[in-house]
Amino acid sequence: MQELDSVVSDIIVIGAGGCGLMAALMAAKKGVRVLLLEKTDKPGGGTAFSSKGIRAAGSRRQRELKIADGPELYAQDILRRNNNESDVVLTKRLTETSGRVADFLTDMAGIEFQIGEFAFGHGAQRSHSWKADKTITDFLFETVEREKNIQVRFSTPVLSLQQETGGAVTGVATKDGVLTARKIILASGGFGASAELLARYIPKAVDIPFPGHHGSTGDGIKMGLAIGAATENMGAFQPYPAYIGPGKRAVAPEVALSGGIMVDAGGKRFVDETRYPGGLGIKMLELPGKQAYEICDERIYQLHRNAPGLRNLSGFFDAGLLLKADTPEQLAGRLAIDAEGLKRTIQEYNDSAAGGGKDAFGRALPQPFQGPFYGIKVTVALYHTQGGLKVTPDGQVLRADGSIIPNLYAGGGVAVGVSGKGLEGYLPGNGLLASLGLGMRAGEHAVASLDK
Repeated sequence: MQELDSVVSDIIVIGAGGCGLMAALMAAKKGVRVLLLEKTDKPGGGTAFSSKGIRAAGSRRQRELKIADGPELYAQDILRRNNNESDVVLTKRLTETSGRVADFLTDMAGIEFQIGEFAFGHGAQRSHSWKADKTITDFLFETVEREKNIQVRFSTPVLSLQQETGGAVTGVATKDGVLTARKIILASGGFGASAELLARYIPKAVDIPFPGHHGSTGDGIKMGLAIGAATENMGAFQPYPAYIGPGKRAVAPEVALSGGIMVDAGGKRFVDETRYPGGLGIKMLELPGKQAYEICDERIYQLHRNAPGLRNLSGFFDAGLLLKADTPEQLAGRLAIDAEGLKRTIQEYNDSAAGGGKDAFGRALPQPFQGPFYGIKVTVALYHTQGGLKVTPDGQVLRADGSIIPNLYAGGGVAVGVSGKGLEGYLPGNGLLASLGLGMRAGEHAVASLDK
């Protein structure tokens, strides 16, 4: 193929999602020339589908609010959730980087963070969110547009990686020719939209909804495999248990965590709902139609009726999706599930809650349900894949023998994350932690190694 000599780049970044934008910015801020290639016609990728918040430990904002937290505690939370199945060094490096990521987003992208009180499985208040109606990739791309050292090309899919005889990566092939650079960073997303890779690695997810980005077709993983890169935890994914669809509509996790329950078509509970999202999603995959019914009462409805975005319960109620009834039997009739089963389930729930102990699943219930009651049919969805190319803590891509493929980096959905091998190891925030953290680390390391 023709080499496009008119384009001079030190680093090529493939993919304009969170990881790619962060990597490009980190490299450009250090004075190197970056070419950012995106196969679709706009930035964002899968990161644009994430919630309006990141998790970070040791950030400046936490210190201002006198919140006691640190990278070590954050790493312990992740490893506890995934049963120590993620790479320990990678996990610790990413949690150590998380505070710098938050501070960078404040200083360079202008994000004014607020810290949420709801820990959601974390050992400290580290959920950094913002009020502005923007995704994190909106903030990042606005910063990219101000950076003179970054050239962006949309609608430019990368077809393959170019290598020299010794195996070092030297550039990328596109439909217009070969683009060369001294370092290449793969940040093109996971493979939730690839029927081929799902059938190969996660067959149980082939027939469930994927509300993620249509560009998540595993391109970077395929390119890495083609040149001998190792993969890890390819069967891991996040099964989100409260998807409504179409689009990104889902019941907020706080509904279940503040006392809501899930039942099957027989009106029976089947899991401790606080095992959210993975543990709950796993059990839903075993149900007919991979669907269940989320049940709550008036107290919980009022708590979350105005949840942000597409998750507010009042919106579901107004759309006729969330149904209301005065008794469990009436609600079961409206949901077309077993009335006696739901009545018995709610009575057992109330008995356990009133007694102040734990229920049959080991869950401590906050307080008994009181009518009126609400219910909504939900299904399990594939939110994102969590396996990928094996990398060092700086994002360098590894071969099966542990050696490094020279000049090649990966992050975000292309690289293995920190949720372990299974489906229950996901701690909220793991995806963006790996995406933004590896983007930062890969961008910094690629620049530092240019002259070595």
